Formats: sequence, structure tokens, C-alpha cells
Amino acid sequence: MSCSQLAKSCKYLNITAALLLVLLLVPLAVPQDKTEQSPDEKARQQMLIKEAASALRRLKRSMEKDGFYSGHVALNIWRSTATDAGTFDQTQYDEFKAQLYEKSVNDSLSCFEEFLLEEDLYNANFCLQTWRMHSKELGIYDQAEYEVFNQKLVDAEAAKASRKAKEK
Repeated sequence: MSCSQLAKSCKYLNITAALLLVLLLVPLAVPQDKTEQSPDEKARQQMLIKEAASALRRLKRSMEKDGFYSGHVALNIWRSTATDAGTFDQTQYDEFKAQLYEKSVNDSLSCFEEFLLEEDLYNANFCLQTWRMHSKELGIYDQAEYEVFNQKLVDAEAAKASRKAKEK
């Protein structure tokens, strides 16, 4: 063999050795089992699960004691924390949302009746519109029922105006 052929062979031998070395070292640098979590990741996951459970408790309490908007905020917080923890259940979310809207529909209707009795027609109308929007969201809106409530409001406005006219 000549010197130039020997130099070429050494060059190829060095390149081959370098490639083999890289192929042997790369698997050591990349973790093989990606399902295994570090202690910090496990602690973080446990913390997220606890936060989701706490948010669920706050949601249930809010649905019992608070109004619609506080309950809706609690619902969104629970959804966010449960999603982060990997425990979110869309069916459960839909059930809570329906319960929240049902409660709002019932509260709005009783609020409407109460404000009519107090002759606070502005707030009675506000409650009626809330009832209408939330019953539409639930899919239970009835136009005929709305017309009956709206007529009560119109009649109350007419009675109030008539009474004020008589007082003058």
C-alpha cells in the first residue's frame, strides 16, 4: 500500500470511529423512559390534583350559596385547574353548567316577581331579560311564557303611571 492509500484508510477509519462513538453516546444523553417522572414533576402533579379538588369544592359551595356570576367564575376556575391536573371531565362540566343556569332561571323568575310587587320595574325587566337569556342557553325558552311575563311588566308600568297621574 502506498502512503496516500494508507492516509485515506486512516481518514475513513477515524470518521467511522467518530460516527460509532456518536451513535453510542446519543442514547445515553436522551432518557429512554419518558413515562418516569422526576420527584419535582410528581410533586407538581399532586399539587395540581389538590388544586383541582379544592376548586371543585369551591364550585359546589358557590353553586349552593352564591349568585350566577360567582358560580360561573368558580366553574371556569375548576375547568382550568382540572384541565391542568388532567382530571377534567366534560360531562361533569356540562352538568354543573346546566345546574348553574337552572338555578339562575329560577332565581331570575322569583326576582322578577319580587320586583314587580315592589314596583321596581327597571330591575324587574332586568330579571326578566336574564331569565330569557339563561332559559335560551338551557334550551327551555318559551316565547309564550315570556310574553305573559312581559305583559305583566307592561301592565305594572301602566298601573304605576295611572296611580301617579291620579296623585297629581
